[in-house]
Amino acid sequence: MERCVLGIDGGGTKTACVLATAEGKAIGRSSGGTTNPNLVSALEIKESLQKAIQEAIHNHHDIQIEAVCAGIAGIITAKERLEEVKTAVWKILNTPPLCNALSKGFNPSLNIEIVSDVVIALVAGAGKRHGIVAISGTGSVVYGETLKGQKIKIGGWGYLLDDGSGYEIGRMALEEVLKAYDVFGKTTHLAQGVLNAWNLNSVQDIVNHIYQKTTKPADIANLAKVVNFAASTGDEPARDILRKAASNLYCNISAVTSQMDFGKEGATLVLSGGVLMNIEMVREIIIEKVRSELPTITLIQLCREPVNGAVILARKGM
Repeated sequence: MERCVLGIDGGGTKTACVLATAEGKAIGRSSGGTTNPNLVSALEIKESLQKAIQEAIHNHHDIQIEAVCAGIAGIITAKERLEEVKTAVWKILNTPPLCNALSKGFNPSLNIEIVSDVVIALVAGAGKRHGIVAISGTGSVVYGETLKGQKIKIGGWGYLLDDGSGYEIGRMALEEVLKAYDVFGKTTHLAQGVLNAWNLNSVQDIVNHIYQKTTKPADIANLAKVVNFAASTGDEPARDILRKAASNLYCNISAVTSQMDFGKEGATLVLSGGVLMNIEMVREIIIEKVRSELPTITLIQLCREPVNGAVILARKGM
């Protein structure tokens, strides 16, 4: 029997699950739907987790699961939801045939850890719960934690309010497009990119599309890709949007560093999320400002797979 752990990254869009050996080698992977309790019901969370766990361990019969760690979006300040997810995970694992894969001494109180998704992203990049993680996807959040237990969160209030997020970039793009149309009566390069992305014919159609019930926050956030492409071709309004988003997110990073004591060793800054991974201009502006203005940050790491942080924490819980 091979000793294993399960690491889970429950995001706002999908849930990733990794079955790893005691040494940390991934031997099974899967994905399911969202497990963010702010977006879906408890039943949907359980169904997504069950699908992800079952598929991750499928065809692995000679295993012994000794610990589980799940990082779940939307629970950073909701302790009762941590317990709800922990209960759901235990019910899933304690049901045949999954229960047959549990180690004999498996104790849900000791061997199941549920944390916020920001924690596993921090650990995936820094290797420990000491440092700062900035995540920018549809929404954004900056989170800091020290080995002494000090914790600070800035942002993470939801896509409508988060600075330096994909949604903010998309919203600023729409504002720029409509302003240019109102003032100059023209369809700009950026506007054409939005029209192409949404398969529309005119700027007037954009407003109707925004307010359709079928238009989701992710549709607005995905316009960050349009802005990024326009910026790469030299479109100055698009570049200004990315500069502003980067500046907004950097301000939150700076605010976290000013409120935390990382000691003599300093801290690693972990960058994660679709915007920071895929939009080089935003990432490089932040990196440059951090290196020149924040001496507390001694290392900058990119985190493409936060689920690896869940695996690290699960291994510590064996």
